[in-house]
Amino acid sequence: MHPNTDRFIEQFNREAALNGKYRNKLGKIELRFLETVWGPAFDFSYEGLKAEHPFIDYKGGQRFADFVFVKHGVRLVIEIDGFTTHARDVSPGEFNDHLQRQNDLVLSGWMVLRFSAWQVENQPKQCERQIKQAIGQWWSQAYRQEFDHSSQVWESRKQLVIQMAMRKDGKIKASDLAGPFQISNRSASNWLRRFESDGAIVPIPSPYRVTSYRLANYVQ
Repeated sequence: MHPNTDRFIEQFNREAALNGKYRNKLGKIELRFLETVWGPAFDFSYEGLKAEHPFIDYKGGQRFADFVFVKHGVRLVIEIDGFTTHARDVSPGEFNDHLQRQNDLVLSGWMVLRFSAWQVENQPKQCERQIKQAIGQWWSQAYRQEFDHSSQVWESRKQLVIQMAMRKDGKIKASDLAGPFQISNRSASNWLRRFESDGAIVPIPSPYRVTSYRLANYVQ
């Protein structure tokens, strides 16, 4: 077994001994998941991964997820279902409760992946691929939201700068921005160069260096 896998298991056992509420040790299929699925997928780094993570369900009871991964905004639950947890082996009430539990996790902001014990044992690469895909998709969505927010901020700044320039006969310079926006002249100059690249303003020719700009479409 990989040394990092051993360390992960030892850490889990220490936590289990301290709180007394976790299972005393991981089962055979959980160990196989760590060694043949998660380990190869992430170069045997287990940072952000927790086993037997407790949750409070909608009834106020405590449940445990086989694994959770929490890192950089990603919130992923991984469940491994043995053959005895198949729908044909449980009562209708237990099956409904099982679905309700998963729905609660999703509605609480978790992404949920479920694998059968057979998949972990016989198709580890497929499990590995889907975990990577899930984490990649989450990161992609988070980055896009961050990018969209940043774009909105810059668009708002640009519109304010345009309004300022219109009150100054279509002209604007760094010192005009520094005070109202509480930024340095250097930052203000960077803003103006960015708005120039957007086509909103154009530099006013100078024999030395550009310090002033005018609105690209300003008409007196």
